[in-house]
Amino acid sequence: MGERRFCYRCMEKYDSDLHICPHCGFDDKTPYDPMYIIPGTVLRDRYLVGILLSSNGEGATYIGHDISTGCKVMLREYMPVTLCTRVRNRATISVNYNNLAKYKAFMAEYTELNKSIARLRNNSNINPVLDMFAENNTTYTVFEHINGVKMLDYLKDNAGELSWEQVSKIFPPLFTTIGILHNAGIIHRAISPDTVYINDKGELKLSGFCVSAVRTANAGLEYELFKGYAAPEQYSASSSSRQGSWTDVYGVCALLYRTLTGCMPADSVDRMKHDDLCEPAMLNNSIPPHVSRVIMEGMHLNGRDRIQTITELVTRLFEQPAPVRAAYTPEPPRQEMNHSYNEPPQQPVYQREPQPQNYYNEPYQQQPPRQPYYYNDPQDDYEEEYNYEKVNTVDRIKIPIIIGILFLAILLIIGVFILKAFSNTDEEETDFSRSSSSLSENIVTSETEPTTATEAKPDTEMPDLVGKFFSLTEEKYKDYFKFEATYDYDNEKEADVILEQDIKPGTDVSQGCTVKVKVSKGKEGANIPDYNGLTVSQYENRLKEAGISNFSLVVSNNTWGYPNTITQLQVDGKTVAPGTYYSNKDGKKLIVYYLPEDANVAPPETQPATQAETSQQQTEAPQQQTEAPQQTEAPQQQTEAPVQTEAPTEAETPAEFGHIEE
Repeated sequence: MGERRFCYRCMEKYDSDLHICPHCGFDDKTPYDPMYIIPGTVLRDRYLVGILLSSNGEGATYIGHDISTGCKVMLREYMPVTLCTRVRNRATISVNYNNLAKYKAFMAEYTELNKSIARLRNNSNINPVLDMFAENNTTYTVFEHINGVKMLDYLKDNAGELSWEQVSKIFPPLFTTIGILHNAGIIHRAISPDTVYINDKGELKLSGFCVSAVRTANAGLEYELFKGYAAPEQYSASSSSRQGSWTDVYGVCALLYRTLTGCMPADSVDRMKHDDLCEPAMLNNSIPPHVSRVIMEGMHLNGRDRIQTITELVTRLFEQPAPVRAAYTPEPPRQEMNHSYNEPPQQPVYQREPQPQNYYNEPYQQQPPRQPYYYNDPQDDYEEEYNYEKVNTVDRIKIPIIIGILFLAILLIIGVFILKAFSNTDEEETDFSRSSSSLSENIVTSETEPTTATEAKPDTEMPDLVGKFFSLTEEKYKDYFKFEATYDYDNEKEADVILEQDIKPGTDVSQGCTVKVKVSKGKEGANIPDYNGLTVSQYENRLKEAGISNFSLVVSNNTWGYPNTITQLQVDGKTVAPGTYYSNKDGKKLIVYYLPEDANVAPPETQPATQAETSQQQTEAPQQQTEAPQQTEAPQQQTEAPVQTEAPTEAETPAEFGHIEE
């Protein structure tokens, strides 16, 4: 047998002389996105990286192979695409200097989140963290490979929905796990059929953990929200849209709605405009009425009116509704008359009490029990068919006792998991000490400050805010202080950095007090950098690095040129050359003209006509003469390299996080 290699999709071995995997049909010549790791890369001399599985504003997930154990794994790479880029043909990440502080702040949050998840790796309903390490200017987390399918695919294979009997058997362990996460201070914010998996044993596994900024709109990163399952407060990053355990309650109830009815619930944003969401029992009459009402209360648009905790949700879902007893209506008094012997005797009429209307927004009014009327007519030949059985005392208290026992059992299970989690904290911290030590050399963690609303106190100590980003600080302390910001230019601090605060750090202040801060607007001005030899994206980064943020990219009207390059610079309608001083205070925008990647390059024979047009433009606008020599050189560059999308290779190796491609 010849040499064998791994398939980058299924991580199974096959003969190296084949190009298509016989197990999954993957072609090893399939192109890949250069923004992500090249398949076949080995990380930490242990993990073989396969193809990209998914990506969002926080990072990317790849299938992988653990060389030391021979097992499939899932590799999660921290890589916020709005803050960094990939060095060409390498796994190294390059971060723009202006984004460096935000990049490190979110990476510290990412690291702490996965450390918290690692402490719960003994929970069978959470995809466990196996390893975590720093490499290539970022952080990687290794998860166990899930041998199962998404809940969405499982529902498609089961007629689109499940019965309440099936749900009541497989979902309780997941409810318990979510309650444990909340006790550990972790809010998932993305519970949906896409993040819940079911394995071949019928066990549910929760995945898809991300930093809060990815699960909240306009919070600093490119966000990812699951339509129909995201709570209303996740669509706003304002301080009034508080998130907590009730946010996950909305996601759980939306998941139950989809599972029991086969229909995806309407998006919460659309419901805010016009709420026409049908109650689950109206779509599937086999759903118990009390379960249907609880699901609707768990999807209330107002977070304060919603069911607040998973424990309360579980208690109300599995409580037994009060039984409805039939009432007997006696027949009218009999008239003495002669009956024909062939005429059957009249039967007494039974009627049920009217049922209460199932409106989810109206509380259910329990009707007082009515005393049954027992009809005992000694002359009635059918008397024994209508007599009710007497209810003894044991039967009266049996149901409340069963409910109480079930409730105590649920609380006991939750308590055991919590105790086990806390008892294993020290041991798990030791297991991750080596990973944490390596991370500390490459990752800048945030200072120890309150991060959740549960740490708020009536009187608290004012932290040191100087040097931190105002947008992140305002979001972090929105439940503690109110901020009044004034902005000014500063040549030493980048934009959005806090320069001063009116309350000294360490001062005891009351919660909700107003803090006045002075925030940097960036540099007063800077010299416009040269664009020769740079692509459009590279020059955009160069402008931001120089401190010029008030600029716009405009497609040039030139008919020839070098694709994906800059052709001209203008300020207030006047052409300016690289090296000219640009003032941010003036408020005048820098216009950057460029040729797109798909621009048609004119053939050599058309160059004289193009040069004639250039001369005409120079006659109409003499101020553009400074750019003419650069435009005449473009056709010569074209013969050497028709398309240039990346900087020279020798300038791509960063020395640290703050490296900018030259």
